[in-house]
Amino acid sequence: MTGKVSLLLLLSSLMYGVFAKDHVPVLIWNTKQAQSGLPAVPALQYINYSTFQAKYLDPFKPRNILLFLQDALSVEDLSSHPSELHHVKQWMESSHSLYLPNVENAAYLAHDLPSHGYNVVVLEPGVPAAGLDLKQQDNNLVVVKLPSTLTNPSRHRALQKADEVMENVISKIGEQRDFTFIFTGLKPSVEEHSEQFEERIRVARSSMPSEERSGGFHNASCVKINLLSDIVLIYKGSNSTENVTEIAIDDSNAAADSGDCSGDTARILIKYINVPIGSYTAAKVNFHFEFKKEGGQWMLEGVDNSIDDKKTYFKPAKPYVSGIPIGMSYSCAQAMYFKLNETHKTPEIQMKIGGVQMQAFSPAEEKFGGAWDCVGFFTVPIWVGLLTSLFYVFILSVGMYMLSDIKTMDRFDDPKGQPIMVPNTD
Repeated sequence: MTGKVSLLLLLSSLMYGVFAKDHVPVLIWNTKQAQSGLPAVPALQYINYSTFQAKYLDPFKPRNILLFLQDALSVEDLSSHPSELHHVKQWMESSHSLYLPNVENAAYLAHDLPSHGYNVVVLEPGVPAAGLDLKQQDNNLVVVKLPSTLTNPSRHRALQKADEVMENVISKIGEQRDFTFIFTGLKPSVEEHSEQFEERIRVARSSMPSEERSGGFHNASCVKINLLSDIVLIYKGSNSTENVTEIAIDDSNAAADSGDCSGDTARILIKYINVPIGSYTAAKVNFHFEFKKEGGQWMLEGVDNSIDDKKTYFKPAKPYVSGIPIGMSYSCAQAMYFKLNETHKTPEIQMKIGGVQMQAFSPAEEKFGGAWDCVGFFTVPIWVGLLTSLFYVFILSVGMYMLSDIKTMDRFDDPKGQPIMVPNTD
């Protein structure tokens, strides 16, 4: 029986994993086991299966898993039908929970976990949960197949029925073990490139602090920094402008961040370990970003850098980050350059950040405030377009005025009467 179940799960996983790369939401909760060390959950970035298992599921340390599989599930189902899934909402709010909006092939858990020593039990729709055979000493994976929602003409009723089945199963066997509960789908109920899908993408993008999050996110105390690319140190020789060496500090070498806020000053320390610097490897590289608050605004004063025991202090080459209102973040996709605070330094050293979003004097939660972008609304192309349009409007106005000032004859010759005589002498 176990072999047939494994074969059935293998075939279904292959069908959904090979022929389509569908992305579905995943809800995880546990009433007893608190998760730790979870990374930030991206709003738009797709999470593949290996990342989902290693970084998001493993921190729950699940010994027994109750996997609820629905035939189709999308983010829209969770956001548009909260009353139909009210039990799920209560469990997520009252437990240690995690919500992942876009996971690739999440149903592959049903095939993968048996290879990790889990005893698999499949509960088909309509089968009572009271008689499940759960082994006492082994890890157990209970796969609960929820009633079909695609064949139900009412999405409202289908989700309500799924919520009732989950509540019934958890009430029967959920208290028998320390279960980690997972709710996901085999495929999305809203197809990609449909109007609903495109609308979801637009809304999610509008709420994101940055369009790309390819670099590193750092959060400590009241300061948050999201680096869109690695920090680069630029060494220039004194005799030739062509003798330039650029060293990128790979964010994958970042260690734990730290920081402090006191009064009108705030700092965040971004630490890197075992960083290749030219021909040798630095044991530690630190960047200490220092911020200052004046009135209702904040600014970036400078960056204190240390490579092992060698310290340098960088000041912004331009006042990039200044005059930012408290409660708002600074965002810029363009490169920012920092120069040494000392003069006549040989060789010349610069620091470059190729895109960043940062916020100081804010709560420690991992969410940026509204973005104060480095590119203002009136950019050079906009100004050129406005001035050109105004110039054409001025020419048109002058032309219309001149046309309106032309005087035409008010009398004309009558062929049956006397001709009009215009005297040509005074």
